[in-house]
Amino acid sequence: MDGPAPIPRSSDSQLARILDLFEEHVYAGEITPSGSYVDHASEGTLGSLLGGEVPAGVERGEFWESRILADDWAAYEAFNRRLLDGEDAEVTYRIAALDGVTRVLRDRARPRPKGDGGMLIDGIISDLTAREEATARAAEAHDRFTSLLDVVGAHVYLAIAFPEDGTMQELFQGPGGDRLLGGAEPDPEMVNWDNAVHPDDRAAYEEFNLALSQGEDREVVYRLIGLDGVTRWVHDRAVARPRPDGTFEVSGIVSDVTERRRLEDRLRHSMAELEQARAEAELRANTDDLTGAYNRRHFAQIASASLASAAERSALLLIDADHFKQINDVYGHAVGDAVLAELAQRLRSSITADDHLARWGGEEFAVLLRDVSSEAELAERAERLRYAVSETPIEHEGIRILLTTSVGAVLAPEGASLDALVERADACLYTAKYQGRNRVSLEPEAGGRAVSIREPEVIGMARALAFASSQREGIPEEHAEQVARLAMLTAERLQLPVGIALLCRIGGWLHDVGKIAIPERILTKPSALEAAEWAVMRTHPLVGDKIVRRVAGLHDAAPAVRHHHERFGGGGYPDGLAGEAIPIEARIVCAADAYSAMTTNRPYSAARSPQEAAAELRRSAGAHFDPKVVEALLAVLGLDGEAIADAA
Repeated sequence: MDGPAPIPRSSDSQLARILDLFEEHVYAGEITPSGSYVDHASEGTLGSLLGGEVPAGVERGEFWESRILADDWAAYEAFNRRLLDGEDAEVTYRIAALDGVTRVLRDRARPRPKGDGGMLIDGIISDLTAREEATARAAEAHDRFTSLLDVVGAHVYLAIAFPEDGTMQELFQGPGGDRLLGGAEPDPEMVNWDNAVHPDDRAAYEEFNLALSQGEDREVVYRLIGLDGVTRWVHDRAVARPRPDGTFEVSGIVSDVTERRRLEDRLRHSMAELEQARAEAELRANTDDLTGAYNRRHFAQIASASLASAAERSALLLIDADHFKQINDVYGHAVGDAVLAELAQRLRSSITADDHLARWGGEEFAVLLRDVSSEAELAERAERLRYAVSETPIEHEGIRILLTTSVGAVLAPEGASLDALVERADACLYTAKYQGRNRVSLEPEAGGRAVSIREPEVIGMARALAFASSQREGIPEEHAEQVARLAMLTAERLQLPVGIALLCRIGGWLHDVGKIAIPERILTKPSALEAAEWAVMRTHPLVGDKIVRRVAGLHDAAPAVRHHHERFGGGGYPDGLAGEAIPIEARIVCAADAYSAMTTNRPYSAARSPQEAAAELRRSAGAHFDPKVVEALLAVLGLDGEAIADAA
């Protein structure tokens, strides 16, 4: 068969350079009716495609076909058949080059029919090896990138941001978005993603997008509610780069930080628990367990620091619960503790946030007042604390106790030490006690603390006489102590003046002092007294009156001693007084003495229970006892209404 027209040779070198540049091989040949290829002429990079020259004496077409890989031979034959059928065709196949390299080639050809059934072929072969390798490398890199994103749980995206309206147009969505959305695929308009943002995080998410549309690099953490119902925390980081048209190209990566957030939350929770435990330990170390006030050690630290700063003038108060021992004795320590706790609460609610309260010891509290300008202001603030305690009774489990306090207050001079302030405030406190309690004193007792710490001398004398009387009568000295205590508390319950309460206390101790003059045979007789003996016994109030009036400091208590056997309805002794004519202190001592006598074993009678004694007091109210006094006494005892307490 005739060969194709030869390719012009005049520009061989120039054409070769061009073909080399583009890695192309132009050829002309023939496909025989049997399907074999015969090379007629070629130009370009045939040698470079084959990795060497065609051996001498070997037909180039046959040699070329001999280098085609077996796996690609079927495609090559199909290519030739299409050409024989007169169709333009192309095919991609591989050859095993002489230099050991396998090259990927793309062969495109156009046929021209011959009369013998064969075809003249004009074609061009392109070397795709480098391109395929690049594609393979790109595919490998993509696979590795995708695997890396899978490992770190990240999702990448590319978008265009429009600063005019703050909108974003997605250009590219990397893998992993469906995982973050719980199975939903991110759509180009990002509707699925936007709708999945947690409502509480939407403001932060929108602010993030707005900043990107203005060309700012940003990052944000927010939650996505997935299609699977799972809420995931994500960290979205993006950079914005300007484009010539005024928009911004945004490149971002979104990471799943749910587990990290959970660990951070757990760590924060653990740190919070640790801090709470530390704070609680510090609080326990610095406060009194019962009252919640500072303890003495910590208060001393605070007060010393305040005095040293000299930034403002401070004042120190020492506050003591009046007659607190009697509360413990009558009601027990559980009630006493409740009273102390309530006392601390009332004091705490009456000071400012800058002031400090401490339990100084036992039933004594200390208060550091800040920013006190004068002694007049100090007196006013101290009175406010005293009134906060005494304003209303303290109630605990049906028991009502009218508590009062004595307060010693001192204004801190410049450069004063805490020890010096405590000593002066202590002296002022005992002045308040010496003057009758339930009061504030800013001045120490004349003669100093050595004098002020003693009880009033009249109290000491009253106790001594009461002891002598009890020894003479052969009854426990606790009887006079109990009558004195109950009488004083009843007076306080009736909110009588402090002086009257003191007379009730002294009268309680001395009510039977006149029995010193009664013969022992009458005092200790185990059976009922005869009329003549009763006549002698009834003289003891008069004898007691005479004794008390002769002791300096005790004479004011004489009416309580003389009239404690008068009856409210009349018919008592020694003067037959009735109703309001009987001094109030005598009416109070009368009821307290009766309760104590009924609940104490005597030679002629067994002790009654507190409830029985209370019932007897109620039955005799209005006849023997002042009803108001009975009501107050039973309240002090916790026996009013349904409340029951052992006062012994």
